[in-house]
Amino acid sequence: MQLSEMLDPALIIYPLEVETKSDVIVTLIDLLHSAGKIHNPEQAKQAVLQREELMSTGVGRGVALPHGKCPDIEEVFVAVGVSQRGIDFDAVDEQPAQIFVLLLTPEKYPSKHLKLLSKFSRMLNTAKCREEILQAKSPGAIAEILYRYEQLV
Repeated sequence: MQLSEMLDPALIIYPLEVETKSDVIVTLIDLLHSAGKIHNPEQAKQAVLQREELMSTGVGRGVALPHGKCPDIEEVFVAVGVSQRGIDFDAVDEQPAQIFVLLLTPEKYPSKHLKLLSKFSRMLNTAKCREEILQAKSPGAIAEILYRYEQLV
């Protein structure tokens, strides 16, 4: 499945203006809920926050990939937030995160979950991709950058 099929600009928040790790997660899940993608936002929040308790998904280099598996969804959902200021996400490099990609996947498709995490990790490991996202000025521009880099990884 291509990113363009699951991530449209309406699922990207720019600028993301929240203060905490928890705020990032709640805001992105609320966006998926208000877009009609998920019907049980509390369950999704619990899944992602429980995953964060195991180990932070702040992967470093200004990137966080919060994610969770939900039993009541049938497809993969993605929401993105970009903060110019940066937010403490307990990243492995102890630097604030600016690019947040939240993934919700059905429990019954663990391989999809891993493939998507891997795809975003490879894309956002590219310094040029991160730079372009941080220089973008709209959700549409951010979406186009992600679609383009998906073809390169």
